[in-house]
Amino acid sequence: MDIPTLYKDYFAENHFEKMTKIQESVYLPFKEGKDLIAMAPTGSGKTLGFTMPMLETLVPGDGLQVLILEPSQELAIQVRTVIQPLAKLVGCSVQAVTGGANPQRQLKKLKEKPEILVATLGRLKELTDSRKVKLGNLQTVIVDEADEMLNENKLESVRETIDLMPADVQLTFFSATGNEIFKDMHKWFGQDFLTIDQRYDRSYTEGIKHYFINTGSDSMKNTLIREMAHNKKFLGIVFFNNSRSLHKVSSDLEYAKTNFVVLDSKMSSQQRKTALQLFKSGKVTLLLTTDVAARGMDIDNVSTIINYMIPRDNSEYLHRAGRTGRMGKSGDVVTFGNSHDFRNLQTFNDLEIKKVFLNHDGTFSAKDTYHKHKKQMAKTMPKPKHKKRLRDQKNKGKHRPKKPLQ
Repeated sequence: MDIPTLYKDYFAENHFEKMTKIQESVYLPFKEGKDLIAMAPTGSGKTLGFTMPMLETLVPGDGLQVLILEPSQELAIQVRTVIQPLAKLVGCSVQAVTGGANPQRQLKKLKEKPEILVATLGRLKELTDSRKVKLGNLQTVIVDEADEMLNENKLESVRETIDLMPADVQLTFFSATGNEIFKDMHKWFGQDFLTIDQRYDRSYTEGIKHYFINTGSDSMKNTLIREMAHNKKFLGIVFFNNSRSLHKVSSDLEYAKTNFVVLDSKMSSQQRKTALQLFKSGKVTLLLTTDVAARGMDIDNVSTIINYMIPRDNSEYLHRAGRTGRMGKSGDVVTFGNSHDFRNLQTFNDLEIKKVFLNHDGTFSAKDTYHKHKKQMAKTMPKPKHKKRLRDQKNKGKHRPKKPLQ
């Protein structure tokens, strides 16, 4: 499919040569108003995939017509940022309402009557309960990161939100991984869906290489992280399974004077925004985070993903891996652990994951060239001069008489 004329300049400016497979597959069904479940790997261009056909269905100045639900404030802001320049092409505007941000400022923006609203569930509920936002005229709802948004903690909230919309509203769900609920969507939402499933298309992620490093203590893991971060081309994210482990390691790295930033769901909105800005700008090249805080982030040129411990399941692994190698670029995913961890990783993952060592130059190989290099360096280093013992200095120039033969 050719790039729609409306977006050709945008594609050229962003160095996109053609539409991705998911963008092509979604375009016409979305424009035709069909209810969709669309799945494709992270970094495949799903945001642009639903943005392009969505904009072509809008009527400028006709009030709120599209709602996009996101699981986090970072992701809501990111999606709004992607949509803004394109929305201007059709004379429409987009606003974001998220928890953690100034509610009065958001209300002021809503008075401008945007055609598109990007929201997190908590803040949206506050606004609908107070009737500051009305969903009665919506044409389309887009549930992004749908596997997360339809989990047991959020499913009812999503359904309650959709109940506030017209009965014929177009329902679309976009995700990088599946969810058991996807099999019974007609039961949960009362209608049938067209499913587009490209999760197993490896062409999206062929530039990503997967490695496993056998590690012992946390001290060894921290040393490896510092060594990798010394590489000039490194821009890496370290994922932790929980905040407790994250903050323990951040304390150790801080003590070792390592330059990094932390992104945690318990941080304030401004702290998280500052951390992301420092990382995205390249001023800091190492980011420590959890899955909750970093889900769906689109950051250019991330070279390395580090799993400090093995993810809980395949879905979690794929979401982490999707932070690198986006839109066909190359990237590395490195997992730390022991032999038992490696076996567990292989049970829920069908990817080719190689056991490797870290080389002294920051690359990976099947041979332990890193420690071999250290030994070679030790041989070429001049040996330290030992101070002569005091007794030897006193006897300098004197010759001890030879003992007579017995």
